[in-house]
Amino acid sequence: MRIQLKITINGNKLILDNGKIIYLTKEMFSRFDLKGKTNLDDDVFYSLIHFRIKLSAYSMLAKRDYFKKELKNKLIEKIGFADIVEDVVEDFEGQGYLDDYEKAKSYASQHSNYGAKKLSFIFYQMGVDREIISEILEDDKDNQIEKIKQLWIKLGNKEDKKKIESILRKGFLYGDIKKAISSLKEEEEE
Repeated sequence: MRIQLKITINGNKLILDNGKIIYLTKEMFSRFDLKGKTNLDDDVFYSLIHFRIKLSAYSMLAKRDYFKKELKNKLIEKIGFADIVEDVVEDFEGQGYLDDYEKAKSYASQHSNYGAKKLSFIFYQMGVDREIISEILEDDKDNQIEKIKQLWIKLGNKEDKKKIESILRKGFLYGDIKKAISSLKEEEEE
């Protein structure tokens, strides 16, 4: 049984009974034959909303890369229809438009002054799978001491306590900071 949804079209706006507004493009008018319509069956409505969400997703991804959860949340906030957004995001992931592993890897390399704890927290907030987080942080594990040494040198002549606090805030482990400081002292003595 098909359900008929009551709609109102005003200019480029499709207004639903609940007051929700969906912005339409010329292509949507012709593709879904919307001119003069006051009702849509649920299949056509799903296709229309799916198409609108895809357009928004393409537009957003053209500007920058997103984590899967991040894109999903923005689309739900912008348009609503969480179940349809989920379908679109799954389609995009299947087509390779969304790749949390590559995005996380890129993010980690762009934020090389962040330690494993901070990166892990950021990735967790963005909904990145724990296996991906572990893999990316494991790949970067060997570089932690070198990154700390660079930060230590960059912080210049500040007192050691302040430098340690600053590096801790960037998400590096205290044990790694101690190793880096020892390594720098050994290098100075040589």
